[in-house]
Amino acid sequence: MLCKGKRPNGEPVRNSRTVVGIGRRSLEFLDYVGKRRGIPDFVAPDGPHIIANRKMLVRRGAERGASVVRYYWHHSCFPQLSAVTRRYPVPEDYINRLRKAAHCVKSSSFLKRRRLTLLRVLEATGARRIEVANLTVASVRAAKSMIIPYLELPTFKRSGGPEKRLVPIHHSELDFIIEYIDFYRASLVEREFGENDHGLVFVSEKSGAPITPNTITLELHILRKAAGIEGRAHPHLFRHRYITMALLRLIRAYEIKDKEHFGELLLKVSQFAQEVMERTGHTTLASLSRYVDWAFALSLGFDENRDAIDVGEVARAGRAMIAELETMRDTVSAKEFAAEIMHSLKGFVEDLSRVEGKRKGAGVGYSMLAKAVKQKE
Repeated sequence: MLCKGKRPNGEPVRNSRTVVGIGRRSLEFLDYVGKRRGIPDFVAPDGPHIIANRKMLVRRGAERGASVVRYYWHHSCFPQLSAVTRRYPVPEDYINRLRKAAHCVKSSSFLKRRRLTLLRVLEATGARRIEVANLTVASVRAAKSMIIPYLELPTFKRSGGPEKRLVPIHHSELDFIIEYIDFYRASLVEREFGENDHGLVFVSEKSGAPITPNTITLELHILRKAAGIEGRAHPHLFRHRYITMALLRLIRAYEIKDKEHFGELLLKVSQFAQEVMERTGHTTLASLSRYVDWAFALSLGFDENRDAIDVGEVARAGRAMIAELETMRDTVSAKEFAAEIMHSLKGFVEDLSRVEGKRKGAGVGYSMLAKAVKQKE
């Protein structure tokens, strides 16, 4: 039954990998139930109940020859696994079309602004859905109070429960988020909760309660349909884009020659590892492997003499600002539009000033890194 569903374009609702994944987890659960109820052969290769096989998969890690052993259940009715579907970073053109759609879709001013703010956060931080849903007002305001701002995000994809990580962000991005908080969120939450504000940034228009990660996916689905985008544009592709572009800037800033050189610096140079951690939330080359490949592939199309690390990100924020102002022009009064331009420009110029100051300061070039690596060998 899981294999039967079809989309309007004739494609299956679930590919065979998804079906097998559901089957394996179901057998895992049934095996657990059997053991809890004192039926050890409830799921077994030759038992009287559910016949399935327990298999072992050994994967060699990308670092230091470590191996990872995983066990899984297999049943004879499972379909053959389909080829792995690669999901590449969302194109910038898609993001701009999503922004335009946010203004064009018939909805309240609150929903329009919430959707635009969601797009900003996804693009500026590379956060996962659950991290965006759990973003707090306090962390946004704390970042705004910093000279060089870092936004605190909860990280849920690690053993031992959620942790916190700091993500670099620009003041212009924070200004946009804070404007949504102060002029759209605040009155709604105060009306619904009074002084018992739950403190999360993204809230439901109807109840003022925090939105769920699935709501974020639904919002992007609505915008993608309205924008007429046939390709993929779901939240996690924003993370793919953010990590790829962040690594590209680091590769160019540190003049990294190839993937092996990248891995060497990640292991031996603590400052480089810290920057990678700040920008991606990953700690190992294995988890970064595909992003590093994408970043090196992308670097072939760039002029190597161009300033790399912070200027490109500020330029992206500037393009986002222009796209938003263009779509806003016909939907607000001239006075509101002028005020929005002034507000956006102030934040943008503030970021440019900080970039210029940082660029003139003492940076860590390739020669310094090479010396550090040599000293630790």
